[in-house]
Amino acid sequence: MSRAEALRMFKARIKTETLRELVEVVSTLVSEVKLSISKDGVEVRAVDPSHVAMLVLKLEGGIFEEFTGEPTNIGVDVEKLKDVLRLAKPGENIDLQYDGGKSRLIVKVGKVTRSMSVIDPAGMPEPKVPNVSPPAVAVVAMDEIRQGIRGSESISDHVTIQVEPEVFRLYSEGETDRVDLHLSKGGPGLTRLESKEPVKSMYPLDFFSAMMKSITSADEVTLHVGNEYPLKVEFSMANGKGSGRFLLAPRVEED
Repeated sequence: MSRAEALRMFKARIKTETLRELVEVVSTLVSEVKLSISKDGVEVRAVDPSHVAMLVLKLEGGIFEEFTGEPTNIGVDVEKLKDVLRLAKPGENIDLQYDGGKSRLIVKVGKVTRSMSVIDPAGMPEPKVPNVSPPAVAVVAMDEIRQGIRGSESISDHVTIQVEPEVFRLYSEGETDRVDLHLSKGGPGLTRLESKEPVKSMYPLDFFSAMMKSITSADEVTLHVGNEYPLKVEFSMANGKGSGRFLLAPRVEED
């Protein structure tokens, strides 16, 4: 290890609820993650092993109660962070400290301190974020999305999102049954709807459901949709101090 690596430090204090949401969002795709630390905050990029979904998170320094970061990368076992969160009380602060010289992440919850090994980030993937710009946009209430998902889970293993100039639909079709979430432009549950023509794509329900359930602090989510096109899901965290983006590959319907 070089002297420069040994001097790299990261110290932060974060609310339990914020760290829990971060961990839940990340764990929808991976069990190990690389944290890219800078003086401005933390960035996370992750791709699930099947390369169906991608996550990009940007956490500004303001999302933390306290934050000091020098440019470095830290590989973290997400399950170990879940273990730490089980010790935390609602509203409690969690202290994180990384010492590059010892290659340990120190986590303090109340009077309990856990020293955990980190993962060498050099062997972890650094996914490139594709330039995905689907033509239709819908800003939908999370409560509506979750209700549509609950209705779909007993019908099929996939879900279709359809955006028209005046209507947003989320539906699933089985052999005999169908569940349809229907929201009209200008009506409750739909803050924004932009689409010059009807577009739709089908997506794996397990991934989509896990993504939506992991987003706990946002009241609404922005969905970018195209015809048989990757879904782009944009959401905020911690009162807008953090932002996230999921990308989900479509399930192409066979003729």
